[in-house]
Amino acid sequence: EETPWLNHATGNTQSSNYQLLNILDPAIASAQQKSALAKLAKAQNEDGGFPWWDGGNSSPYMTRYLLQNFARAIEFNIAVPKATVQRAWQYLHNNYKNEVKETVNEISHSKRLTTLSYILSSFKDNSWTNGAFSNKERQRLLNLSFKGWLTLPDMHKAQLALALKRSGRHQDAIMVFESVMNTSKTNIDKGTFWNTKAQSWIWYNDPIDTHAFMLRTMMEITPQDKRRHGLVQWLMLNKKLNHWKSTRATAESIYSLVHYMKREGQLGKEERLSVDIGKTLQKDFVFRPHEYTGGKQQLVVKGEDITPDMSTINLENKSKSLMFASATWHFSTEKPPASAQGDFFKITRRFFKRLQVNNKWTLQPLAEGAAIKVGDQLEVQLSLNSKHAAEYVHLRAPRGAGFEPMETDSGYRWEGGAGFYQEIRDSGTNYFFDWINSGKYQFKYRLRATTSGIFKVAPAQVQSVYAPEFNAYSSGAKLSIQ
Repeated sequence: EETPWLNHATGNTQSSNYQLLNILDPAIASAQQKSALAKLAKAQNEDGGFPWWDGGNSSPYMTRYLLQNFARAIEFNIAVPKATVQRAWQYLHNNYKNEVKETVNEISHSKRLTTLSYILSSFKDNSWTNGAFSNKERQRLLNLSFKGWLTLPDMHKAQLALALKRSGRHQDAIMVFESVMNTSKTNIDKGTFWNTKAQSWIWYNDPIDTHAFMLRTMMEITPQDKRRHGLVQWLMLNKKLNHWKSTRATAESIYSLVHYMKREGQLGKEERLSVDIGKTLQKDFVFRPHEYTGGKQQLVVKGEDITPDMSTINLENKSKSLMFASATWHFSTEKPPASAQGDFFKITRRFFKRLQVNNKWTLQPLAEGAAIKVGDQLEVQLSLNSKHAAEYVHLRAPRGAGFEPMETDSGYRWEGGAGFYQEIRDSGTNYFFDWINSGKYQFKYRLRATTSGIFKVAPAQVQSVYAPEFNAYSSGAKLSIQ
């Protein structure tokens, strides 16, 4: 009921984009802030803690999470009720004394202590804590966290680095943060990123949350690090090809990106992209900070208007910010492509004849134009490469008219390290992936030659369903059946 489709189903023709964009109206944003803060103040329990749901028991985790975001709201001059924050800190201090400080091995709570130190450091004015944690207690928390920092997850190491930096221990902060950044990878296609951690469902191992927080940490500790642009590139590519999978991840990403844009001087600036197609067609796309111009910023050249020189396309980003641009040709031809073409995705296809030798099946590669006989079995092998993790990908493998599939049932499969729905149709085989990681995948299916003749086989094609500019195709093929 919270989706735009309900409005359409009930006859509301107002653009769903317009409804979503209302949150950018200052008056509406202010009203939402007041409503949310009032709701939170009402939900706060007598002991100062916050429950997961209104009326539940106080949760140290939920209380820390809310205090972290109250601190962020204060950064952007939002009027947060101080009494609510002070009561929450009193609850956390009592929780610390009763559940952490009195334990035999206090260092076993290093993750909790690290997060506590980080959130405390986020309130620069000590009046917000109302003396709940003394300076001596703060130093103790920080020292305990630093003592076991090598065992902390990356998210907590970044939190510790910020807490250390804000307490004046700048060299320790750089050492801890660099230990995280030194495990990252950087390349031109993906930007800067980390391999997915084990147990990524835990909040401090979430790849989007962690990645965004690394960007925020870098903006405060090492803001001139060249990898900052790569961090943004990976984050935005993930939004383009996948999605920021939760409201928490989305909020974390926007918060970090705002800090990055502020540091880079990109906030409130006009952005401009210049496009030159061939010698005659030129267009500037202009994006103004307070105007939303819609999601379809396109320049379409139809077939009758295309000239040979349009094979050269120049794109120039005339602003500081990151931009995504793509050029896609849609065409048909009687001549099959001689080679595979692709960038982000790559797909190749090979044909093999299945032969039974000494009661064992072997594969004989088939060259272009190779002849086979009616009744022969073929194995088709598809090799798919993806430079980046992607959601909702469609791979189509057309079948020559003189062949029939040896498998006729469609269904969900697991093969080559990926799960997919395989659909077998008269024209070919479709593969639907709801998710694929970056890497190389191998798939195969079998055919039987049924009709004599010379048959062209259209290229296999792979495409991101919701970002169709990311696509690739294999070479075509010609097979002769005798």
